[in-house]
Amino acid sequence: MTRDWQELEKWDRAYYLHGVQAASEHQYTAVDSMDGNWFTLADGTRMLDFMSQLISDSMGHRHPAIHAELSRAMERYGHAYFGLANEYRARAAKLIIENLLGESAWAGRARIFSSGTDAVESCITMARLYTGKSVILTQAHSFHGMVMGSTMMRGYRANISPASSFDKVQDIPGFPAPGYIPIPAPEFEDWDGSGRLPSLEATEQIVNAIGGENIAAVITEPMLGGAGTFPHRDYTAGLRDISKRHGFLWIDDEVICGVGRLGEWFGYMHWPGVEPDLIAAGKGLNGSALPVGAVIASKEISEHFETARWWSGSTWDGHPLICATIVGNLEYMLANDILQQVRQRGAYLKERLDSIQAKHPSVGRVSGRGLFYTVDLVNGEGAPIVPEDRNSAFTGDLANMPNNIIAGENAKRGVFLGGFTPNTIKLGPPFTITQDEIDLALDSFDQALDVIDEKFVKS
Repeated sequence: MTRDWQELEKWDRAYYLHGVQAASEHQYTAVDSMDGNWFTLADGTRMLDFMSQLISDSMGHRHPAIHAELSRAMERYGHAYFGLANEYRARAAKLIIENLLGESAWAGRARIFSSGTDAVESCITMARLYTGKSVILTQAHSFHGMVMGSTMMRGYRANISPASSFDKVQDIPGFPAPGYIPIPAPEFEDWDGSGRLPSLEATEQIVNAIGGENIAAVITEPMLGGAGTFPHRDYTAGLRDISKRHGFLWIDDEVICGVGRLGEWFGYMHWPGVEPDLIAAGKGLNGSALPVGAVIASKEISEHFETARWWSGSTWDGHPLICATIVGNLEYMLANDILQQVRQRGAYLKERLDSIQAKHPSVGRVSGRGLFYTVDLVNGEGAPIVPEDRNSAFTGDLANMPNNIIAGENAKRGVFLGGFTPNTIKLGPPFTITQDEIDLALDSFDQALDVIDEKFVKS
């Protein structure tokens, strides 16, 4: 089939409502096809997807096991609303609770949605209903979907830089929403201070000021997906201790990190003995083959809602086709020990990154687990190149930000690899990545860093 990409570009520019880029700076980059760990642009350029797009397409593109199960499901199902059970809903829930979480035994039930944002919203609603309290604590630099209250990532919570001035940012009136209170972000993994983490000290002061009797839950990510921060080893267990002592729930947002991304089925498992009350899951459940989200609740919370008459339901709650992609993905991952593959490929990726760090003065920090690593870029003084760093509101000339320079340099060599916050590069390839493909991407990244060294360190 011949496609008129010039005509399609006209339609896209004229009729689609775009985010992030203003019309005056919009770059039309069309994808013609996707296969495995690669996608092909409209001009024929092949790109190695070394970020799984949004750290989302964990099994590459059009994985045959996922698509085969989807095809089988489409022979029998279309949409079945939540009041009607279906085969795939039962199979998906069983795989999540019994096969992924069975050993820990804390999880009771799962509910399938059509986005991670839906899952986060449901977790927050459940926490408030279960506890009878209203306040939600949320970390600075966190991202939990386009939800105004629980998303505290500066510059990316649906705020806007008006057409009249890209140097300014207009936040959503009323931010943060009533009932949401920010706590400090965790210290970086390489924090070398002594004693209790300052972020935990500050958080406990905030909790004492509010009163645990008013707090429903704290929501965190095991590794901050948008900001790209893997926390200090003492942080997660320390925060969980605070929540238990003050009597509020812990919502673990695993939309990005869950289902293998960090080398465990869920990121919280890097802290043995620490278990959440609620999990918001998403992308990795089906490798983003279709829009997906899920809530996983503890046995106690599950029983509370299951025995109640809970007036709650989404049109696409438990959609059989979405659930079929979960089944196809999880059954394949379990049968082929994909978790071990993530650990092996991740170890090789870290080895390559360590050698690159030793070579380039612009590399200040390498952090992460499994197949999700971040590289923080610094200037000649070892400070973030863009001073606002993870507090950036994404104003001004974005093209000259280090992450976008890196993305442009890698694109020249057919590698899709950049970052979101100005100084941080996010490396999160599909779990199906090969060692040769890791080498290809890291060789390109190595060359891209030469440009950063020259521009920001040696100047």
